[in-house]
Order: sequence, then C-alpha cells, then structure tokens
Amino acid sequence: MAKKLKVYQTSIGFFELAVAAPSMKAAAEAWGSDPDIFKRGFAKQTEDPKVVEATIATPGVVLRRPVGSHGEFTEKAMLPKAPEGRRRVPEDRAKPADASKKADTKSNEKLELKAAAALEKERKREALDRSKAEAERERAKKQRERMIAKANAAFERARSRHEDTVDSIRQRRVELDKEEAHENERWEREQQEHDDAMKETKA
Repeated sequence: MAKKLKVYQTSIGFFELAVAAPSMKAAAEAWGSDPDIFKRGFAKQTEDPKVVEATIATPGVVLRRPVGSHGEFTEKAMLPKAPEGRRRVPEDRAKPADASKKADTKSNEKLELKAAAALEKERKREALDRSKAEAERERAKKQRERMIAKANAAFERARSRHEDTVDSIRQRRVELDKEEAHENERWEREQQEHDDAMKETKA
C-alpha cells in the first residue's frame, strides 16, 4: 500500500514552496534542501485546504507562490510586480509608454536577480550545513571505529592470555600425569619388594 501523502510548506527566497510528499525527507529532497530544514523551523506540514487541494492534485511536484501573497500555488509562479505609485503624474511630465515599460522590465529584472541571489545564498547555506553535518557524521564514524578497534585489541589480548593459561594448565596436567605414573611404578616396586621379603621370612 502506498504511503499516505502529506503536504509540506516552506519559504525560499521570494517564494513560498509547497509539495505533497510521503515524508519530510521526501519534501526536502523535492525542494533541494536538507531534511534539517524542518528541525530549524524553516518548513512545516500544512493542512490549509487550498494548499492541500493544489498539491495533492500533482503529488511530488513543487508548487510556488510569491512570499506574502495569498494566491494559489502554481507550478510556474511569477514574482509580484513593483506596486505602482498612487500619485498622478502630470501629462506634460509623464514618461513615454516605451520608457515606462523599460523601467518596469528593469524593476522586474532587479527583483528576479534579488530572488535568485537570495535563493543561491540559501542553497549555499544549506550546502554548508550539509557539509558540517557530513563532517560531524564522519567524525562520529571514525570515533566509533577507534572504539571498536580498541575493544577488539583488548579482546585479542584477553584471548591470548586465556589461551596461554589453558596451555600452561594442560602442560602441568601432563607433568602431573607423568609424576603419578612414576609414583605408581615406585609404589608397585615397593610392594613387590615387601612381598618378596615376606616370602623369604616364611621360608
């Protein structure tokens, strides 16, 4: 049975991102982020009906909308345009239409550049966090390996002492068996000599 999808939401640069995924880890991977983004409080699970409806319809696809807006999440959200001034410009001082369009284009380009720079900064920070986490995991791994190696070395020394002790006991047992055999032979000779002496006395 497929794992039930949940909806997760975060903010990166000038966009809010949302995705329907089976886990926080899967959501972070879809965003190109580290799973720690949830622990740091930069991402969360959401049950907003509109967000859930949009993301569940396209599971695994990252949807976005401009930060601070309350519009719908879409696959290709555009940055909001700079707000137009409320002050009316006299007709004789108004800029030509083409000049106004150029100004709007430049403004949008600046916003997009800022958004791209913010996103790149966030990615670099996340990459640094991942690098630090990887370094910490590697350090912990090496520490475990040193502890295991130390424990194994101590065990090998103990086993060597045990084997030496067992060998020594076996050697002493062999020597004791020899001593016992010699003692039995000596005792048999004494018994025989005693018996012979008794026979001569009776004769």
